[in-house]
Amino acid sequence: MKLHKLLLLIGLIGFIASCDKDDDPIEETEFTCPSGDYCFTRDGENTVAFGGQTTRLNQLEEITTYMKTANQGEQIDAVKLKDMFSNADGTGSVHFSDESNDPSKQLKSKCFLPMVSVYEDWMDDFAAASTSTTAGSNGVAGVVVSTTNPSKQYFFDENGFEHIQLIEKGLMGDVFYFQAMETYLQRTLDGNYSASIVDGKNYTEQEHKFDEAFGYLGIPVDFPANTDDIRFHGTYCNSRNSVLGTNEIATYFFNARQKITNGENPATDIDQIKLLWHKINAGTAIYYLNSAKNNIDDDALRNHVLSEAYAFIQNLTHNTGYQLTPAQVTQAQDFLGNNYYETTQSMIDDCIEFLVNNTEIELIDVASL
Repeated sequence: MKLHKLLLLIGLIGFIASCDKDDDPIEETEFTCPSGDYCFTRDGENTVAFGGQTTRLNQLEEITTYMKTANQGEQIDAVKLKDMFSNADGTGSVHFSDESNDPSKQLKSKCFLPMVSVYEDWMDDFAAASTSTTAGSNGVAGVVVSTTNPSKQYFFDENGFEHIQLIEKGLMGDVFYFQAMETYLQRTLDGNYSASIVDGKNYTEQEHKFDEAFGYLGIPVDFPANTDDIRFHGTYCNSRNSVLGTNEIATYFFNARQKITNGENPATDIDQIKLLWHKINAGTAIYYLNSAKNNIDDDALRNHVLSEAYAFIQNLTHNTGYQLTPAQVTQAQDFLGNNYYETTQSMIDDCIEFLVNNTEIELIDVASL
């Protein structure tokens, strides 16, 4: 009898404990996307991933930081610069921080192939020119201080070209823009990616490749509400928005991704992405050309922005349907001459006119850029 009561008591305690456990609130573990963000889920997990693109953006930031030491008179090491470009041939450069030193990621292997040797030649030229200890001037490589804003100074070669801008802004186009336009978006349009879930992941190949294009733009997932974390093309997207409405690109990225996930055709939205990114580059080239005209008598500021314009014109080589031919790019750049110390307002006007006639930038917007 005592044993029976003991078993009954144990059973009752277990029942009460189980009831208490069931009554406890269950902690929610599913990932919820903030409204308006570039964020998509499957089975409660985030499906957006573009870590490789973030790493490459980090790498270019650190390369640029190193190159800018030349503006303070430091000598550039070409071996180091090319080591960072290739991330030590994919083994991991000792010159990168932990945030950038993923051995599987590099800029060189993703660069538009015909330009790879051009960048390496520029790096060699930059290093050789940076040995100069003389102030820069027409015919002499060196640092030039602005006459209107002495806090600004830049290193130019003997013809007034700024290697830092040619390399940084150039790689933005020949890596980030090229890969986004001609690899990920174009192959998405061509139907080259699978709609099946990737093994070991919770996204499809279509979704992931499209997200990688987004990652190269350099905007946070909550853009344009958040403009604090923009960089590279994202910075210029936001800067051109008041005239060209370029921040709408975030909406088209969201809409296209949603359609891909739903099995719908994203072509219309992707075309708008391609158009707006083209306008970011073409509009920024004209912005810098306008700035050069406004600073025509200041060697430092004029040469600096002309070098940026040169690189953004180079960007326009890419983007099927919205690109200039290589011959047109060369023609536009040639309007500016081969010595920026001698570039005139008339030469700049000719370049602007050519870009208006051959890009999607309208004449009515030129003065406002």
